[in-house]
Amino acid sequence: MNILVTGIAGDIGTGIGRILQESRIAHKLLGCDIHGEHLGASIFDACYLMPPASSPEYLETLKSFVKENEIQGVVVSAEPELRFFAGQNEAALAGLPLVMANRLAMQTGFDKLATADFIRGIGCEAPWTTPIETEEPQAFPCILKSRTGAGSRSIFLVKDATQVEAYRALFKGFVWQEFIPGDSDEYTCGLYGCTNGEIRTIIFRRRLAGGLTGYAELVKNDTIEALCVRIGTALQLRGSINVQLRLGVRGPLVFEINPRFSSTVAFRHRLGFTDVLWSLQEQILAKETAYHPTHPPGTRIYRTSSEVVMPPV
Repeated sequence: MNILVTGIAGDIGTGIGRILQESRIAHKLLGCDIHGEHLGASIFDACYLMPPASSPEYLETLKSFVKENEIQGVVVSAEPELRFFAGQNEAALAGLPLVMANRLAMQTGFDKLATADFIRGIGCEAPWTTPIETEEPQAFPCILKSRTGAGSRSIFLVKDATQVEAYRALFKGFVWQEFIPGDSDEYTCGLYGCTNGEIRTIIFRRRLAGGLTGYAELVKNDTIEALCVRIGTALQLRGSINVQLRLGVRGPLVFEINPRFSSTVAFRHRLGFTDVLWSLQEQILAKETAYHPTHPPGTRIYRTSSEVVMPPV
């Protein structure tokens, strides 16, 4: 099978590439991004430049590349591309063997306001979330975040009402969100939806480092697991997403759904939650998969940095 991974300059694309490199599932493992300043050559058989998803040339360029290189699976890691695909109809994407979450999951998770409405709509408690243009914060301190932003970027702690108008003038299209205290009680949860409707979960208590999960401890929590299964079922989930929440006296409160492979994708793979391989096997090869956890709760994982020296091009 020839596989293309997009967004290989990012941490998620790099993680996916390493998983596929180690698994040897690909006959040819190719990568692409909008620039060439990355370590892809140490992971992929070949790396290519691709126009950004915002370019009018993007879709046809990708289709031509897939056809010319006989690509059987396109593993999409870059969020701008996923947003682009979520907004296209099936006819426009014909001929692209895309590996990603289903459309409902993407359309819900890519909108923070829609995410909060969705969580309440399935009968679960969610942090209050309101649009900056038309609503006032319900309490202070609160969080200000991009309604459509990614991860922990563009997030601010608003301490009191004196800051409201200044933030409102600067940040159009943002939302106010309830501040949930407890950095030590933050969890990141991997959800995978099988083609047969089964929802698989893996739960980490985590600590952020530079906007990414720097430390994670594998946990078993029946309440969180039940919530994740409820979310995945309501989203009719197919493929892999990530749910972020904090656990307090009100129980687990989901503050984000990231409808893509997570930056913890390599962590999860090493613990038997092989959602990249499951996605390829189910979505492309139409094969059944099984989940066999390999490590017990309490297992700890640390993200480390390393240096890669590349020869001249």
